[in-house]
Amino acid sequence: MVMRIKRTAEIVLSNYDCISGLCVFSYEGKIGYKSENMPLTEPDIKIILEAWNGKFQDFTVKYVPFIMALNDKNGLVAVNPDGATTLIMGTGKGVWYVTAFAPMDQDKFGIMKECIQASKNLESSVSIFDI
Repeated sequence: MVMRIKRTAEIVLSNYDCISGLCVFSYEGKIGYKSENMPLTEPDIKIILEAWNGKFQDFTVKYVPFIMALNDKNGLVAVNPDGATTLIMGTGKGVWYVTAFAPMDQDKFGIMKECIQASKNLESSVSIFDI
């Protein structure tokens, strides 16, 4: 099943070559896939999920500060105040999450929709117990 997660991640990366890092994880914080440029850990994932759940308006991941720009039931877009990068996350039903780093000048909402679709695909095909 890990191969399905990796293949789903590769599809997202191929559809948006501007993505500098990608991570796929479960609601429990278990990492199913992470690219070399997205070395998230369980504490980072906890912060991202807490921000998505409305606990933080601004937060720090990997020593990079972010401010929430969009937060809805299927994802979030957080921007770096210095303009360095954007953190984008998408989920379907809150089981699988696909998170990406992308430059500020890229199509953030398109990437978020791609992350949402990828997480929905995972929710219909991969059990969280397989990672």
